[in-house]
Amino acid sequence: MGKRVGRKWDLPWDQGSALGLLSVCFLMGGVAGCLFAALSDGQGALELGTYLEDYLLLAGEGGVSGGLWPLLWGRVKYLLAALILGATAFGVVGLPILLGVQGFFLSFSVGCFCRVFGGAGLLPAFALFGLPALLWVPALFLVGVQGLQRSRVLLNRVLSGGGKMAAVYGRELWCRAGLCVGLTLGCALLEYWVVPVLLEACARVVL
Repeated sequence: MGKRVGRKWDLPWDQGSALGLLSVCFLMGGVAGCLFAALSDGQGALELGTYLEDYLLLAGEGGVSGGLWPLLWGRVKYLLAALILGATAFGVVGLPILLGVQGFFLSFSVGCFCRVFGGAGLLPAFALFGLPALLWVPALFLVGVQGLQRSRVLLNRVLSGGGKMAAVYGRELWCRAGLCVGLTLGCALLEYWVVPVLLEACARVVL
């Protein structure tokens, strides 16, 4: 009766610190993307506005649907990059950079729609970028956190010859990998079937 009950959902220090570091990098990349979108002006801003208007016109006619395999590869390649980086000591630097770049492109893309169409631009931006991000962002973070932990162990082994790989590789690795594959596949299917329909409806509202 006097046993202390542990908090089941507490993260181990190394996992919590990896998640915190990658979250900060993703957020910093997002802030930078918003700033770049907001500060664009002159000829570049005019070309961006023309491009997005033409894109939404095409979307309103149902002409932006792409193939499933290109969409799937577009998501899988970043997951593979995270897996490769996480399998080496270079992931200690590479994974935070990768998450920062992804945060930048996500917020920059959304920011461009808002810059051109104002608040109404959030509708097509959410359909095109925000909705898929609900799936690919968790998948990338799962791979990134686990990869960063592995990279730290590998770096310690390189620098001091210590560290045990048994604490990093195991059943949890395969469970997370399977979950990430499922999320990535779901994201590609969402972009293939659902996003074009939503984007067509948003285009009719915005334009």
